[in-house]
Amino acid sequence: MKILFPSGEATDAEIEDVLRTAIEGRKRVKDQLLRIDTTYPAVHFAYTGGDGQERLVRTLEEDEYPNQYHRRLPMEASTVDGPIAGTDEAQADAGLLSTVVAQAPSPVSSLVEAPALKEQHLVFHENQRGLTFDSLFGPYLAGAKRIIITDPYLRMFHQLRNLMELMETISKFLGAGEEVAVHVVTVEDEFNGDRQTESLQKIADACTGVGIQFTWAYDTSGTKHDRDITTDTGWKIVLGRGLDVFQRFELNDAFSFANRLQQQRQCKEFNVTFVRV
Repeated sequence: MKILFPSGEATDAEIEDVLRTAIEGRKRVKDQLLRIDTTYPAVHFAYTGGDGQERLVRTLEEDEYPNQYHRRLPMEASTVDGPIAGTDEAQADAGLLSTVVAQAPSPVSSLVEAPALKEQHLVFHENQRGLTFDSLFGPYLAGAKRIIITDPYLRMFHQLRNLMELMETISKFLGAGEEVAVHVVTVEDEFNGDRQTESLQKIADACTGVGIQFTWAYDTSGTKHDRDITTDTGWKIVLGRGLDVFQRFELNDAFSFANRLQQQRQCKEFNVTFVRV
């Protein structure tokens, strides 16, 4: 803290970021020791915020690979007739499975396994993998007849590609014979407006044969900044950074899994809020 903020001018948010980073570093060391030495006791890594609420600290790899992350070596007293060493059954018998994962599953996995429609706020970590538009947005867009996407930053090729991938998600959740009207509100690129318009028209043309009536409009008010998705089924999805949630990957490499599968891409840090309206 003295190096980062020598004058002591750090805000509460900045102090919390430094604290979480320090706790995560210590937690990784401790968790590694737990894997190789069964005599170490489990440790609860958390801190209390200024509001008096306890905040649990988890690592990115813990959220992405909970089953592997919390595996520990079998106790020396285990017998041949007992559970197979290294299995979840063996760990459960030894009381070694962490309860943290069950209490706070990763945002992506929770949506995939139990896509319950509820108001919620999800935070995704830098470099996190496993995210797909299908799991994140699909259940909330299913059944909608009209969807409005507001994002003033649909200008670059990769941003428009993200929009096209969202159209793919919408098409997957359409029933046989169903149609949905999707309207996009964005801002025209000052330097490459013609290319942007051409790309949006290509998306519209592609959607014609899959039951999506795709339209768009350029906002000229100069005040658009917020990014969200609203549906006629009563949901508003507030997008912290729009659809631009993936880190850079090679767009022209047809043999790259990151190019072909969203779940193989690393994410940027972002958050999404689902609200009933």
